[in-house]
Amino acid sequence: MGPTCFVKETTLQLGVNSPAAAAVAGAAATSASFPDRRSAAALPPPGLPRAQAQAGVPPRGASCLALCSPASGAASYGGPPSPPASPAPPGQVRRLLPWALARASTLHLQTGNLLNWGRLRKKCPSTHSEELRDCIRKTLNEWSSQISTDLVREFPDVLECTVSHAVEKINPDEREEMKVSAKLFIVGSNSSSSTRNAVDMACSVLGVAQLDSVIIASPPIEDGVNLSLEHLQPYWEELQNLVHSKKIVAIGTSDLDKTQLEQLYQWAQVKPNSNQVNLASCCVMPPDLTAFAKQFDIQLLTHNDPKELLSEASFQEALQESIPDIQAHEWVPLWLLRYSVIVKSRGIIKSKGYILQAKRKGF
Repeated sequence: MGPTCFVKETTLQLGVNSPAAAAVAGAAATSASFPDRRSAAALPPPGLPRAQAQAGVPPRGASCLALCSPASGAASYGGPPSPPASPAPPGQVRRLLPWALARASTLHLQTGNLLNWGRLRKKCPSTHSEELRDCIRKTLNEWSSQISTDLVREFPDVLECTVSHAVEKINPDEREEMKVSAKLFIVGSNSSSSTRNAVDMACSVLGVAQLDSVIIASPPIEDGVNLSLEHLQPYWEELQNLVHSKKIVAIGTSDLDKTQLEQLYQWAQVKPNSNQVNLASCCVMPPDLTAFAKQFDIQLLTHNDPKELLSEASFQEALQESIPDIQAHEWVPLWLLRYSVIVKSRGIIKSKGYILQAKRKGF
């Protein structure tokens, strides 16, 4: 396996313009959307004066609104980002964001291409966990600093946290020259639908119809319980469906011993084509695992991911640091996907990043 490249990452802004302008424009918008203005301002955000709430802050809507950085025409492959819209004063942003998050049920966070963040190259993280936490904080901070009031027409159920100047889709003309690989970590979800959601989102982010390879990390299990085939089956069945629907070419596993890999291989319709082995667990590949993999043409790879790449506590800590007034304890990460785009002929990383989905408790 080639050398691992580490890079790091990304910040949310929103608000109202001058009080007089906000009162006029907001009142007009509110009267059009909400016949009873009092209901629109019934729940003002923390720290937001009632006068501003009545001037046009709407309640949460049922639709999904992408509160992304204003350069919504995300930089096309290799192109410069569009000029950002005028940001709102930071103080107003910080008052509105906790309310928006308190009324949303889902948060999608995507870092974009980490290699686009030049300042992140100056300091390489020591671990994948450190890199990820830094990425989450910087993405939240950048996002919060660039949200424009023009994008806030209603508070959505699903918040799309992304930074457009870091987004880089694959040029269709160069797709055949690239290998797109991903590793999926199930964090706090026991639903196999997380697998499809993660793959669909990765394809959308990268602008591709298909991922070349997806490896699934061992799903979380209770302490003292050994991983079994029953734990893997729901997720593997969904991966098989994605292979059949041509969303994925090949699928693999992580940290399975010979017995576990053999059980999965015998049961599965779509056989695993790879199995990752953690360097921390062994200096030499186990002979029985090596023999089995050779017999059935399964590629053995190495990795150095920790057993828990992202914990609920570390995610909440990053959320709290980036948006101090938020009720971070209400948010739980469901899954995390790390992707990389490699130039086949040269073996260099063209793009890498993280995509994450979190839910608010009770939804």
